[in-house]
Amino acid sequence: MTNFEKAYKKLVRFEGGYVFDKDDKGGETYKGIARNFNPNWEGWKLIETSKEYYGEDFAEHLHESEYLEWEVQKFYKEKFWDVFLCDSLPYQIAEEIFEISVNTGIMRASIILQTVLNLLNRNGKFYPDIKIDGKVGPQTLSTLRLCLQKNSEKLLFNVLNILQGAFYTELMLNNPVYEKYIGWFSRIEILK
Repeated sequence: MTNFEKAYKKLVRFEGGYVFDKDDKGGETYKGIARNFNPNWEGWKLIETSKEYYGEDFAEHLHESEYLEWEVQKFYKEKFWDVFLCDSLPYQIAEEIFEISVNTGIMRASIILQTVLNLLNRNGKFYPDIKIDGKVGPQTLSTLRLCLQKNSEKLLFNVLNILQGAFYTELMLNNPVYEKYIGWFSRIEILK
């Protein structure tokens, strides 16, 4: 099993099947893929076909499609895993960055990562601060490698999770309707 497959297997514990929540800006979602943000994802065609064939009970049958599952995995690998070059990172860090990016989006995950990298550089003694711009690029990825040379994976992992939790807290404080998503906090892990 590849590292991506292991990370994906862990991720889908959090990402349900088909959901259409009126309070979710993403609209319809399937295994966490939001239709409003990803209208051209090929899986929507399969879901529409299932709706036509099975009617109201279509969602119960989506798990039967191996092709739909393949489309989900392909989407996550290309849109999230590969963006951060996760195959070149230690597994635990790759899995964490992947999970954060799926749930919060690439830009927010990048901001969290860039912030953590700046926090862990000992005021520039280990490496210079980088611009916090929410973009994944060569500077962020090379600084991540420097950070891993100077700090433990455990420290990086834990601080990523702390900022992820702070992001969820801020969302809920600013928009109480999000309090119904307290399950987000189950994504936070701290290594001892």
